[in-house]
Amino acid sequence: MSKSQKSWRDSTEHGFRDLSRARPKEAARRWLEADTALPSEASPFDPLRAAAQSNAGVARLLLGHDHEAAACFEAAEQSWRNAIAGIATLDVPMTGASSSFHFRLAAAAPETLIQARRDRYRRLCEAALAITQFNRGFVEHRKFSATEISERAFELQPMLSEVFGTQSPEVRLLSACMETPAISDVFAIYTDKLSAVSSHPQTFAAVLSNECAGIESAVALTALLSLPVFMSARRTGHAEMNDSNVTFSSLNDV
Repeated sequence: MSKSQKSWRDSTEHGFRDLSRARPKEAARRWLEADTALPSEASPFDPLRAAAQSNAGVARLLLGHDHEAAACFEAAEQSWRNAIAGIATLDVPMTGASSSFHFRLAAAAPETLIQARRDRYRRLCEAALAITQFNRGFVEHRKFSATEISERAFELQPMLSEVFGTQSPEVRLLSACMETPAISDVFAIYTDKLSAVSSHPQTFAAVLSNECAGIESAVALTALLSLPVFMSARRTGHAEMNDSNVTFSSLNDV
């Protein structure tokens, strides 16, 4: 991991930590800081950049900068699409097969295992793109009701359940868009997200290609913005939010 990549990861994790502590403005600043940590040179295959741009879009939303958020999300979507396109030629090392079955498969039909792993990475990037697109929906919040946001969350849940698991923080954050939870409970989900990121298995890090490792980190660190957090940030307009509950009847007044 390069110095700039480590700086990006550290700042991004700090952003999740700040959000878990109900400090959305501090989280926003961390994610904007992370976006500037990566090299400015554009690359056709750059999942870290895609994640950084998507998180910068969330940051802009938390700060109330809708126009800037839209630009960030547009750039992030294109970066994720570039990453998805690049997976067709992704270097997938065959060392460190994860089971005896995979070891035998790698020996007997290496292309089959390579394609299976490429399919997994493609699905990860597609999920991250879907998260970015979901986040982008908040830019035009004045045109939509909370019910419509809830419907979008419902539509996205099956995909994220398949990719991340039914009890993953991402799926639970989508559930929070369809319910009326205490805002403290939603922030607690970001605590779990931070824990999941911090404990992300690194068993095969040494045998992953740089591109594969980049995808793993980028997708794991792409933030999903939940409706209660968005509305709290817009309504309070300050960093520390101690509200015990929020009403989600309409987006038009935020």
